[in-house]
Amino acid sequence: MDFRIAADEQRVLFLIVDHLDASSAPTVDELSRDAGEDVGREVAALRSKGWILVRHIDDRLTVVALSPLAVTAVRNLR
Repeated sequence: MDFRIAADEQRVLFLIVDHLDASSAPTVDELSRDAGEDVGREVAALRSKGWILVRHIDDRLTVVALSPLAVTAVRNLR
């Protein structure tokens, strides 16, 4: 896992955490709507760095969870 994330990635990460805390697995479209801009690049970066787990659900890219190490890291970021 790459622990170095950019400020934009961290902002999207916290949007993801808010959704997951509310028991909602957010799609990239929902995250983009919440952020007011396309966040596909940030989601892809977080996925490639091992922060989030992403699946295609009903043909939509959906964040289903944080990786176990990311859960601990997010606690430290807040």
